[in-house]
Amino acid sequence: MAAAAPFSPTFGISPPVLAGRDDVLADMDEVIDGNIYSPACASLLLGIRGMGKTALLNAIEDRARGQGWLTISESGYPAGLVSRITLHASELVRSLDAEDSPPARRRITGAALMGAGIATEMASEPERPPPSLTMILTSLGERLAERGCGLLISIDELHDADTGEVREFGSIFQLASRRRELPVAFAGAALPELRHTVLSGAKSTFLQRCAQYDLGPLEGSEAEQALLVPMEQAGGTIGAGLLRQAAEASGGHPFMVQLIGARVWSSAADPAAGITAAEVQRGIDEARQRFGGSVYGPVWSTLTGPERRFLIAMIADDDRPSAVSAVGSRWGRPYGSLSTYRRRLINKGMIESAGRGRVRFVRPGARDYAITQARQEGWTLDDRGAVNPPDIPEPGPWNNPLPGSTQSTDP
Repeated sequence: MAAAAPFSPTFGISPPVLAGRDDVLADMDEVIDGNIYSPACASLLLGIRGMGKTALLNAIEDRARGQGWLTISESGYPAGLVSRITLHASELVRSLDAEDSPPARRRITGAALMGAGIATEMASEPERPPPSLTMILTSLGERLAERGCGLLISIDELHDADTGEVREFGSIFQLASRRRELPVAFAGAALPELRHTVLSGAKSTFLQRCAQYDLGPLEGSEAEQALLVPMEQAGGTIGAGLLRQAAEASGGHPFMVQLIGARVWSSAADPAAGITAAEVQRGIDEARQRFGGSVYGPVWSTLTGPERRFLIAMIADDDRPSAVSAVGSRWGRPYGSLSTYRRRLINKGMIESAGRGRVRFVRPGARDYAITQARQEGWTLDDRGAVNPPDIPEPGPWNNPLPGSTQSTDP
């Protein structure tokens, strides 16, 4: 029986080794070390699901706290982002007040004759209107600057936030941090679609000026390190060839790296004696089975009917790039009418550009998941390759048989 797997294949949980993100961490370290003029003082981490945005955000927060910075961690969902940040910031102010203020004073409210006693009560401060978030952040920034540290505000899932609230926060942040040159930093994480929603507005100058980091797949050597180091630290061993096989099967996808590592480890009879080829292959196969539902399932649930139809029209091209004009022909739509769906699917991390007028699934695993879901939902293709939605009855689930799921080394 193998020891507990030294991996974390769960969204939002930091992996044991955060590989391939040294450039982002180096820029944020510069901010934390006191360079409030660095562009990274306001940063956006952009990437499709499973690229490690939340894990990287967690690492940045940990590094900030390690240098004495205070942190406010929030999510774009649900509504009320600015109110929640205001509440957290107010709590930090009260905490600093408790550290800096002398004990509360008492005032005499009465006295008994003949030395019998004196009655007292706590002196209360006069009621004042609650300060604005701008005032609170300014106060925090000034007090933390005196201590040689600062405040980091992180917002995960920024694409789920209300556009008006994000813009409101941006205006407040610029006033409290940039204009007054205070050590108040911001790091947000979002799907690439943010570029075409919040970032596209004329009133989003704050976010448009943020340093933007596109989190893509890990390099082969980085994926190998993310697998090897935790295994070795837990007492396991794996050959160089098998390590390379596992890393290549991940496609450089950070979440898939964690899935493969956890499944290979749990498949191993004795990791300390050496993980075998059969155990590596079994772990890869099990990871692939879980990957689609974990990564592409949440995306598929958000797709509209036309977006699903676009993907299903691509399936007929096997694993080759699809011409958008061919997608339109199978759908019965002109080429020019498909640009909106193409852009949305790219932003949601299902497809990517494959050259002028062509697209492809981001991973073979995305295509496999689309095939499975299309069959379950009753989509069909006729003999001409035309896509029919579930509400059009057909003799069979797929009149024009499609290739099965690929058995690729890339999820």
